[in-house]
Amino acid sequence: MYSNWYVIQVQSKSEHRLCSKIKDRVSKELYSDCFVPQVEYLFKKDGIFEKRIKPLFPGYVFVITNNIRDFYDSLKRINGFKKLLTDGEDFSPIRQEEADFIAGITDKDRNISLSEGYIVNSKIVVTSGPLLGREGIIKKIDRHKRLAFIEFDFMGQPQLIKIPLEIVSKS
Repeated sequence: MYSNWYVIQVQSKSEHRLCSKIKDRVSKELYSDCFVPQVEYLFKKDGIFEKRIKPLFPGYVFVITNNIRDFYDSLKRINGFKKLLTDGEDFSPIRQEEADFIAGITDKDRNISLSEGYIVNSKIVVTSGPLLGREGIIKKIDRHKRLAFIEFDFMGQPQLIKIPLEIVSKS
């Protein structure tokens, strides 16, 4: 059972390319998953809404392994990665709470889909989607762009990330 999530820094817009190289060239015995957490945003173009999928953390790839030293030895032979994130001198997995949070708001494909909700008396109530039951982490919303801004600790640093949220009514 693999449980440690590590973060690999890569050139922005090359996250999926590196993940594919890892899946092709690194022994599957060294890791259980390589992925890029993604977010499905709605954009309005010519009056029509279309979905676009973007990395939640541009420039980062996640790998789940309990054998980081051997994995890193294989990773060094692959072009396209900048570094494996460390805590000082040693490779450091993200905290379990961070991994649990990402796993909890993403689906089986590691995507964050649209949440829906409404506002009553200035309070946000989420009725469906990954933000259901997590209203307390929403710091602000942008109804025009259909976004909720949440604060999330990533690698020990607070990050403000955008999650899609459709507010269907306000009273």
